[in-house]
Order: sequence, then C-alpha cells, then structure tokens
Amino acid sequence: MRSHRRRRATGTMLVAALVTAIVTALLPASPALALPSGSGWSASWSYYQPTAYRYAGTLPGVRLTGYATDDSGTSSTAGTIEDTADDARCARVMLYAYGVGYVADRTTCGNGSYLTYSTGSFSQGLLVIVYRMVPGTTTQDKGFYLYIPGSATDPELRTVGTGASWSYYTSTSFQYAVTRPGVRLTGYGAHQSGDLRSALNTVQKTATSVGCATGSVTGGVTTSGGTCANGGSTSFGRFDLSNNFEASACYQPVPGTRRCLPLNIPEPW
Repeated sequence: MRSHRRRRATGTMLVAALVTAIVTALLPASPALALPSGSGWSASWSYYQPTAYRYAGTLPGVRLTGYATDDSGTSSTAGTIEDTADDARCARVMLYAYGVGYVADRTTCGNGSYLTYSTGSFSQGLLVIVYRMVPGTTTQDKGFYLYIPGSATDPELRTVGTGASWSYYTSTSFQYAVTRPGVRLTGYGAHQSGDLRSALNTVQKTATSVGCATGSVTGGVTTSGGTCANGGSTSFGRFDLSNNFEASACYQPVPGTRRCLPLNIPEPW
C-alpha cells in the first residue's frame, strides 16, 4: 500500500513539474513593481455531466470556449478560439495533453474571426494556454494557462460540479473558487503596493461523512485553513502574496486518501 501511495505521489509531482516547465517556457514572468490591469481576464472549467466537462477563458479581445468528453479518464476535446476586438491583436490557444504532446494550436486575427479545433484521446490531464498575440509575429502581450487534471486515477473528479474558476471583476480585484467532492474553497483578492496581492479565503466542508476539508494559497508565502466539522467552514488570508499564486482545495475522508484540486491564478501582464 505504501509503495502504491509513493507511485501516485511521484506521478503527481512529475505532472506538476511538467506544468511548471512548459509554462515557464511559454509565459513571460510578471513585471516587477507593476500593478497591471486584470480587466477582461478570466478562466474556468467544470464537470456538467459525469462524462463531460466544459472550459473557458478570456483576455481583452480573446475568447476561448471548449468542451471535453471523459470516459473513465480517457478524454477528447473540441472548442473555438475567437478574436473579439478591433485592437490590432490576434487570439491564440494551445492545448497540451500529458502523455501525448501538443494536440491543438490555433491563431485567429480580425475582430469577429474564429477558428475551431478537435483532438484525439488523452488521459493524463490537459494544459490550456491562452494568448493575445501581436499580428505577424510569435510575440504575445497577454496570456495565462489553465490546468485540468485527468480523472483516470482520481474518479471523484467526474462528480458534477467539480471544477475551478477565477475572474477579475475590477481592474485590480479578483475572485476564485475551487470545488471537489467534500470541499469548496472560495476567495477574493486584490493588487497591493509593491507588486503584491492579497487573498482572503473561506474553506467549507461539504461532505457529511467523517473527514476534514482544507484549503491553501501559495505565492511566495503560504496561508491555509481547515475544518473537520460537518457543515463547518473557516477563513484565512494574507496580503503579501507575490506574482502568480496557486489555490488548492483538499478533502481527507476517514479512512481514505487525501485528494486535492489546484488552481493557478495569474497576475496579469
């Protein structure tokens, strides 16, 4: 049993390391000492059936919509990338399926233009990268990624309502949520001086069985909280998070395996 747990933990760490490596190569670092506007930035994904999930993302002048099937952890996806503004910019989406490689790369230019895509099957998670591009170049001036984990080794993910989202509701203030069976994390944040960001969070236990719900946010520093009471919730936060940060919601049944769902919340640039 311990050997199985070690293999699963190693696999999770390898996927996390691969996400970091790919994103580091594709997305530039956030500028220091800046307070960039997040107006028009958002991303989300969620299961709306036990066999299907939807995902979406926006940047100023860019809109992505996608749908994926999920047959016991084996998925395929189709979607549309749109250019939604007359701003001398293009819209681009790149999809990376773990164990397969890049399965889609579409760029469309011109207000109202769009392109569709569809993919073959994959089973180890999907990395969705959204860009706003400078026409005629390989340069992007805005972008983020959204990671959707595979469900082959975590079938609870296929519960309707499981998913995550973030969005800016003003140029400097944002909200986010992460939901998986047993736990829901919600949070609000805002840009602070010195290129820092705040995160004020509430984690709720939604399971009625014996177990504990925990949540955390990490961005240079970490803040976390948890509750084991049925129907219980607790709040936690910090005002000194830096750059992009990760929010995570976890549930540990008793007995059972602790499972988490992460969400990257980017700092606009």
